[in-house]
Amino acid sequence: MSHENFFNMLNEAPRLKHLWDKEKNNMDMLGFEAELNVLSSGEVELAKFFASVWLGNNKDYGFDLVEAVRQIDPKGRDLILNWMRDPFWP
Repeated sequence: MSHENFFNMLNEAPRLKHLWDKEKNNMDMLGFEAELNVLSSGEVELAKFFASVWLGNNKDYGFDLVEAVRQIDPKGRDLILNWMRDPFWP
């Protein structure tokens, strides 16, 4: 169920969804790191959020909630708030 929840949430971020493969149940780490160099600041923060949920920690990419709130658009903030209300890890 958590796996499905993650990919449903990811569907709300179409610019990022290609970085995760639902069928293979993996994250494209090299693609992710390359994308961090070309995404907007808000997209970078949202990508870090997704990576943190996927990996179960914020150590690898340093997701920072305060920075995310400053950078992410309202739709992205809603994604994070909804996850915070009912957190899960794939």
